[in-house]
Amino acid sequence: MLKWKRVSSGTLTLNAEVLVDMLSGMSGKNRVIKKISFTPTQYKFLRVYRDAEQIVDYDSYTLNGEYPVLDMDLPVGEGQSVKVGFYNSSGATTAIEIMIGYTEAA
Repeated sequence: MLKWKRVSSGTLTLNAEVLVDMLSGMSGKNRVIKKISFTPTQYKFLRVYRDAEQIVDYDSYTLNGEYPVLDMDLPVGEGQSVKVGFYNSSGATTAIEIMIGYTEAA
């Protein structure tokens, strides 16, 4: 079953990356991020990190506004954490909602 989680990016800063905690790996649970969704916004670049490794750096404006979903297959092991956010290359600092769809098996 696909579970969904939503977070706010928080207020964005001009020419800076703002990240928030999204999901952590837990003992006995095999989590895999399958989808990520957000509102396509000009001059915003989606960033996803698993621990210190950058997994995604994506120009959010290239997504289709009718179905703004990126398919992923990102395992999150025990003790690992995933952070998401945006690099903001414009003056607008409004927070953006980010949603992930993930599976979880024991």
